[in-house]
Amino acid sequence: MLLASIDIGSNAARLLFANAAMVDGRSRVDKVELVRVPLRLGEEVFNTGMIPRHKINELITSMKAFKLLIDL
Repeated sequence: MLLASIDIGSNAARLLFANAAMVDGRSRVDKVELVRVPLRLGEEVFNTGMIPRHKINELITSMKAFKLLIDL
């Protein structure tokens, strides 16, 4: 079964595709592809306490791109 996972961190957003299967009665997960977008969301948060609007827009654009990849 192909799975997708999204991780949004302070420095980057990542989309991981992995195959999950049972092999000899044990769960196995193998990485297929990793896509990383360096957003640097936390860069200004430490100074202002807020994520700037332009960074939010970059995150939204990245999530839309991730959705397109997931839907392929």
